[in-house]
Amino acid sequence: MFLFNFFSRRSLILLCILLFLSTAASLFLVQRKFEIEQSRIEMIILNQSTKITNVLSKLLYKTQALSSLIIQNNGEIVNFEKAALAIVDDPAILNVLLAPNGIVQDVYPREGNEAVLGLDFFSEGAGNKEAMQAKETREMVLGGPFPLVQGGEAIVGRLPIYLPQEDGTEYFWGLVSVTLKFPQALDGAELNSLSERGLGYEIWRINPDTNQRQVIAASPFFNANTPYIEVPLQILNAEWTFCVSPIKFWYQYLESWVYIFIGVIGSLLITALIQHAQDLGSIRHQLEEIVNKDPLTGLLNRRGLFETLTGLVDANKPFYLFFFDLNDFKYINDTFGHAVGDNVLLHFTKEVLLRTQDFSYAFGRIGGDEFILLIQGEVTDEEIDKNFHEIHQSLQATKLVNDDTFKISFSMGIAHYPHDGHNIDELIHIADKKMYADKEQYKIIKGSAKRKE
Repeated sequence: MFLFNFFSRRSLILLCILLFLSTAASLFLVQRKFEIEQSRIEMIILNQSTKITNVLSKLLYKTQALSSLIIQNNGEIVNFEKAALAIVDDPAILNVLLAPNGIVQDVYPREGNEAVLGLDFFSEGAGNKEAMQAKETREMVLGGPFPLVQGGEAIVGRLPIYLPQEDGTEYFWGLVSVTLKFPQALDGAELNSLSERGLGYEIWRINPDTNQRQVIAASPFFNANTPYIEVPLQILNAEWTFCVSPIKFWYQYLESWVYIFIGVIGSLLITALIQHAQDLGSIRHQLEEIVNKDPLTGLLNRRGLFETLTGLVDANKPFYLFFFDLNDFKYINDTFGHAVGDNVLLHFTKEVLLRTQDFSYAFGRIGGDEFILLIQGEVTDEEIDKNFHEIHQSLQATKLVNDDTFKISFSMGIAHYPHDGHNIDELIHIADKKMYADKEQYKIIKGSAKRKE
């Protein structure tokens, strides 16, 4: 009754409209936050799934070294302890063992694992189905997690070995197995970092022995009552499911109530709408960054660079196109690892940006170790030679790997618009051709230096 006495009928109608609009706006903002949160979780869960698969695959495939040793020695067990010592280089590896005809004959380390000696993988017990599957499929099989006879839980990789016979057939020699401590084997996937992002996780499978749902690993923060996202994890033969959920319900976030409160207050409706527009603009900007930027170096990616090139050609303004390719980059990745390779790419990017900041127009990464630098306007050959000589010297003096004989270098090709071509394909073709000529010269010089040594 107070409202009817205080407001006119027209004011009451307007108030009702504002309350309706503010409530609708508040609900929309809460829903939008939920959608953004879902998108964030989707990106995180895909990244974590890849990490889990890579970590476990790297540990499990260590058995291939033992398999090769046995095959090379025609089934004889030679230098097992020496080979096993090189394999057991991760704290997550409990042991590696040899099981001719499926019966464990040797294990490394022996101490603490004596109970596994003589174990028959093909007898009744946890993991026997995986052992039979490995024998039948002739492929490595992942088993577990299940309890071990020596105590604790683990997952195992069973790798079957088949040796050739004189009649051209093959016979089953036995199994090579690696046992991984569980859940320690997942430490490399950094699952604990999810809690820092406000997320909980759960990994489960259908147990092949019981056909029941079995939770393999979970954080205490996982909440199955909140909307969660799950993706399948296919690791060798094993089919796991990885679930990630936000720790809190939507109404446990303070900002959700702030949205509702702001929505109820009609005087702040415009502010809420403006904020929403800003949120959309920020999201759009982030999407544009993702589409056009290289995630490692922060440079333009192929799409962003080609859009810039198209604009320069359409404007019909002269410019130089420099095509770079790092020398021996595959050797860097294969020998020193991808982390070192990434550092080499980042250092090269930093050097080029530093030395060309006074006249560069755009710089982008179009492939694994391929870059394109655009310089608009006219520059002299002396300026080009001076700057890229400084880049070469700086890279040669940089030590990013533990190998004093290795020096970072690159090959380069240059094309000028419109002198060398009138479209993007022609320019890149010319620059690429010159770059490969430069690389061939590098190989000749490198080969000559090795012969002198």
